[in-house]
Amino acid sequence: MIRATTGGVLKSYRANLMNSFIGMNKSRDTVLSQRVFNSFAEDPAAAAKAFRLRKSRMTVDSQHSICSDTLKKYQTAFSCLQSMDEVLDTKNPSMNTLKEATLEWLDDPKGDAREQLSKVLDRMSELLVQDMNQKYGDNFIFAGADGHNVPFEIKDNKLYYRGVSVDAAVPNVITSVDANGDPLLDANGDPIPLEIHAATNLATAGGKSYVKMDTSALISREEYDALADKPQILYNKPLPVGNPQLFNEKGQAVPDGDPTGKYYLNMDKVETMTVEEYDAQKLEAEKLEYLKNETYYVDIGLGFQENEKGELIPSSGFNAALNGINFFGCGLDEDGDPKNIYSIVQRMTEISDSVPEGGSWNSVYDEFHRLVTKLETASSNFKTEFTNLAASTTKLENNEKLLEDNFYNLQEQYAAIEDVDMVDSITSFIWAQYCYNAALKVGNSVLSESLMDYLN
Repeated sequence: MIRATTGGVLKSYRANLMNSFIGMNKSRDTVLSQRVFNSFAEDPAAAAKAFRLRKSRMTVDSQHSICSDTLKKYQTAFSCLQSMDEVLDTKNPSMNTLKEATLEWLDDPKGDAREQLSKVLDRMSELLVQDMNQKYGDNFIFAGADGHNVPFEIKDNKLYYRGVSVDAAVPNVITSVDANGDPLLDANGDPIPLEIHAATNLATAGGKSYVKMDTSALISREEYDALADKPQILYNKPLPVGNPQLFNEKGQAVPDGDPTGKYYLNMDKVETMTVEEYDAQKLEAEKLEYLKNETYYVDIGLGFQENEKGELIPSSGFNAALNGINFFGCGLDEDGDPKNIYSIVQRMTEISDSVPEGGSWNSVYDEFHRLVTKLETASSNFKTEFTNLAASTTKLENNEKLLEDNFYNLQEQYAAIEDVDMVDSITSFIWAQYCYNAALKVGNSVLSESLMDYLN
């Protein structure tokens, strides 16, 4: 026969009371944390799945933050270029002043109209540069991949982009040709400029001078033969005696016997440049080309993946670099004129200022209006880049909304795994608390120690 004592009952009661207390605390923790589990050991399978979902959500959150910042930068850039677009619009009074400038209006004795025109041009170029040097936060918007340094600077009335002249271009020089009249190419596949010996005007591989391309210096062989005082012309190799170098009507050097070689090159009318000067200008042009195509890719959820060579796949990232010279224009065109809007406007200003008071506008009128056409072309190119920027801005807006949807979908997925049903968890907690309070009440009101407890 087993004797039941009050002490034994109390011992069993305390153990059960502690279990009730632990259950109530666990229910309370569930309500407070609002999580199904708080450690990996409680549910390894669900915890592993939730971890993957959380990692994916953090990635999407980072991509959304990058996309949002890039979008704000592009929206600011759009606002800057919009004001620039208004300046270059044909409906703008300044542009109308240029397009409608007539010989009668500008060819005034006092030059008041020309002075007004110069002020219009100076103000236009000043506004354009100011717009292109705008900042978003601490970074310059149109500085490409380098947002910490001012992109555009003016030195001696010339515009520079990140230290490189916007008018930098590979000099247009006459190239060497082989026996078939084809241009000779170097190891990189580029045409080899024709070198000359400055003292003898003989074409030679060691002349250390290049002849700048100038078709106006071509003289027909018949005209040359008819002249009594024959000008200096360029001669073929070999040294020291050579035949005259032949050219076609396009100014391209051709070999002896070529039927298109109907011209000589009047060396008195051309410019030459040293090999060092050519290399220096070519290097500047290469720097400008690099800055023009500079990229800065960011991860906005397009994959951001590298190929087998460790190079980023362009389509998997978004190029966030805004290179100002792509909007402003850079380099020289086939006529040797600048493509840059600022440089064109400055050249027009120089033409306007070159006419002395009381002088005639006739001598520069054609040149001025030729540059007006160049400005229209540059403005058209700007509008194309402006439209591309607008399209990129729309792409960023759509991508930002997509990332937001992805973020909320992932959040719902891991919430379904980790988050508790608050109605059920609160009900369970209240019931556990009720049971614990009832147990306490029973212990306080019913149980008491007996004589056997004292005797033991």
